[in-house]
Amino acid sequence: MYKFTQLEKKMTSEELEKFCKKITEEYANSAAQFAQSYFCKKYEITISCFYKILEKSVINNLVEDITVQKMIKKAIENQNAHKNGAGASSIIKYAKMYTKRYKYIAETMKVNDIKELAEDFANNPNISKMQFALSYGVNSKVVDYCLKRAIIQNIVDDFTVKEIETRSIANATTNNIDMIKNYFANLKRIREENKKEIALK
Repeated sequence: MYKFTQLEKKMTSEELEKFCKKITEEYANSAAQFAQSYFCKKYEITISCFYKILEKSVINNLVEDITVQKMIKKAIENQNAHKNGAGASSIIKYAKMYTKRYKYIAETMKVNDIKELAEDFANNPNISKMQFALSYGVNSKVVDYCLKRAIIQNIVDDFTVKEIETRSIANATTNNIDMIKNYFANLKRIREENKKEIALK
């Protein structure tokens, strides 16, 4: 039975990604009775390896959102079959994976694409973040991470940063204004520190 670390040594990164994608999609699209034990036996992998494969597929954006939703549904059904109400832990687990997935998408985007997205966001204050995200085919959380990256990595100019901040404050609820102001103050502090580091190189 292969461990995940053994698969990493045995396969190229491209082969491993294809393997993970294949198993994850097969798992998501299979009936409830085909659980981890079935796939472990079929592909000669350990239980921990199976879960690492699913995790990699979700976080590294190897499978579509619809596949992830099927995985969540199946995991909840399997947990509830063994223990009533146990599905909540699956929801929490996948929520954490989704957060990492959104970060991964933003972190792997090209600098020019980040710049274009951030400037477009700043120049269109009348479009809601949800609508804006849909126009780029991403989740609104991905937009948040892209904007954060654009600011702290000095991908956009100071004017664009100010426009993004102004737009965010304008759309905030009364209770969230101070939190948003502090959030941008922190991002701009990191931005300035990064400028100094670049200047010293």
